[in-house]
Amino acid sequence: MAMEIPPAEDIALEEDAVLREKIYHEAAAQFEKKFQFQPLPANTPLPPLDTLYSGPPYTVPALEEQKRRLNEVKNRLNDFEISDWHQHTRKRSSLLPILNELRYRIRAEFVTQAFAKLYECVSAYELIDGQQQELYSVHLCEAPGAFVTGLNHYIRLHCAPRTKWTWFACTLNPHYEGNCPGNMIPDDRFILHTLGSWCFGADGTGDIMVPENRDAIIKRSQRFPMVHLVTADGSIDCLNVPEEQEERVAKLHLAEAVLALSVLSPGQHFVLKMFTLFEHSSVSLLFLLNHCFDELHVFKPCTSKPGNSEVYIVAKHFRQPNGIEQYLDQIYTNLQDEARAIFNRTTIPDTFLEQLRTCTTQFVQWQTDVIESNIRFYRTSDPLEDQRLALFKQTILEIFFTQYHITPIRNNHRIVHRAKVSEGLNINQKESRGTFNERTQLAAAADASVTETLRSLCDRLDHLTLTRQLFQPQATLNDPLQEGDPDNGFAPVQHRLFFAIGKPIERVKSSKFALITCIRLLNDTVDLVRRVVKKQEIPFPQGDPITVAGNTVTICIASYPSIADNIAQHEKQLFRTIVHTVLELIGQNYVDNLPVAAYDPIELVVQNWLPLTQVSVGLLYLLKQCVFEEVEQSSPTRIVFRRLRKSALTSLVGMHDAVLKAYTRASSLPGPAKSVLAIVPIKALLCGSFQYALLNYNNALCLFYCARLLEELQRHLNVD
Repeated sequence: MAMEIPPAEDIALEEDAVLREKIYHEAAAQFEKKFQFQPLPANTPLPPLDTLYSGPPYTVPALEEQKRRLNEVKNRLNDFEISDWHQHTRKRSSLLPILNELRYRIRAEFVTQAFAKLYECVSAYELIDGQQQELYSVHLCEAPGAFVTGLNHYIRLHCAPRTKWTWFACTLNPHYEGNCPGNMIPDDRFILHTLGSWCFGADGTGDIMVPENRDAIIKRSQRFPMVHLVTADGSIDCLNVPEEQEERVAKLHLAEAVLALSVLSPGQHFVLKMFTLFEHSSVSLLFLLNHCFDELHVFKPCTSKPGNSEVYIVAKHFRQPNGIEQYLDQIYTNLQDEARAIFNRTTIPDTFLEQLRTCTTQFVQWQTDVIESNIRFYRTSDPLEDQRLALFKQTILEIFFTQYHITPIRNNHRIVHRAKVSEGLNINQKESRGTFNERTQLAAAADASVTETLRSLCDRLDHLTLTRQLFQPQATLNDPLQEGDPDNGFAPVQHRLFFAIGKPIERVKSSKFALITCIRLLNDTVDLVRRVVKKQEIPFPQGDPITVAGNTVTICIASYPSIADNIAQHEKQLFRTIVHTVLELIGQNYVDNLPVAAYDPIELVVQNWLPLTQVSVGLLYLLKQCVFEEVEQSSPTRIVFRRLRKSALTSLVGMHDAVLKAYTRASSLPGPAKSVLAIVPIKALLCGSFQYALLNYNNALCLFYCARLLEELQRHLNVD
């Protein structure tokens, strides 16, 4: 009997069905990257307090083996150009279709990858009780704020309509100019709209490693009747040292956990971002959390980039064990202790380490599989793989929205419902270029000879000068700050003042008023000048960095290296100099019987003024809004103020007295030294086209400073 041969179409359909089923299982597996530790019996006591920090750091051979496995695969990426590699992995990732769906169909608020990851964690582990009438949450290391908007979306969909939710967040303050950009998310688009819900600690930096900031956050949390959920999403830029990521973030993760356990209510939940779990610091932290919660999970959301080491620790039902407060205090006090492990190795049972080995083995396997797949298809053209990938992305998309039941919410249920937060300007997005090996060589250039470093800085200056981005090129410093702003001078200057007090800014490392690339080049140039001065190869600039001649106040560029690490003191001196200069000009021109028009000839010229901080920009703002009617950038280095307002004298005296009182108050505060960080609200400085004109001015002047300083070095060193 002849065998029947199925038609080609049937074979194709059957093969297609098999492929789709296979892809469905692969896609579904992306939602099951989970591990759960075995819970300890109820009332299991913490190890004795005196065993904390009683032993040296140690390694666990089974975990070291997993670390070696992972690094072997990661090292294969060292010669890949990073921006090209990121473009390749983004193309292969299923994340973008999900985010696009959230942005454009769901129209969710401020959608980032963090929004989706938080939504997954809360959904997958049922972290919110939909029957609660009131909910309270605290969000650590939260910038730019998408965990908050993601949680809000979940609450609006899954909780009772009248559920009252109250939150606050802390993060490294993107407006504090002394914060290092590598440790901070500078995106403040959401923060600016919700400033009242952010706690930047007692010193204004937002650094949770500072004891007085920890105390301030705990005190703020005590305004809530209870805290149902704490999230912690902190990280540090480890792009150039990926093999050290776990060690570099260990103290931050420990500080986050200690703070979370200090504010969380019994029975409630904690979500903590971590990375690899190989080192003794991670072992101790997970061991502590295992004692403190009924359930301890490790979770890799499907919207977390599958090729990186990021995981989320989901800890459910806080036990608040006896003695935990003393534990937390001792751990926090020893955050910087690198000579000893938190828990002595003998304190940690082998059964726990075996669970951790099983956990890391599985997550390493998942990660290396993805990296190797990405390497295999790097710079290759494979139509079959493209077809499979398209089907895979579509399948994950469908599972995501089916499993998590995400639908749109009403506009008035958004946190910021009068503005589209995501459409704001984020001027300092992170950029990375070159291969890992090239970046390593560039970093090594910091230890190169003075001549080599000088040439490298000159090359960077040339590149930035040629590629400098202009923001709203038509904007001028004279533009109104915001529509309807009372700029007639009638509003008393006191109504515009707002003082923020905190840790004195030593060096400007970031600014909302200049690009980080320009600030970084200026700081590197200053460091080279100091390096040469230290070797006594050139004389250190002498004299006052601020001079006055008639109506002109001049900042000496050559003196900038001497003031760069004491910006707070320089700003205070500049404020007094400018106010006194204007008062003297008014006094010289004042005649009792003359009309106000007699003031018109008075002009104030400020040369080489680089206003990078809120204090400096606030002074410019007050001069523009309350003292003079016009301000003009008359050259790349000169700002001219013209036409005194009628209320100029009153405004100047009011400014002078109020600001100096704020400085006096700051200096008298107990605890670590404090200074004035702002004299007007940050929102007043970041509105209208004025901010873009200031950005353009500062960026250009930063590069001018660099050029002058480098020219001086070249002249002294006889370098072409």
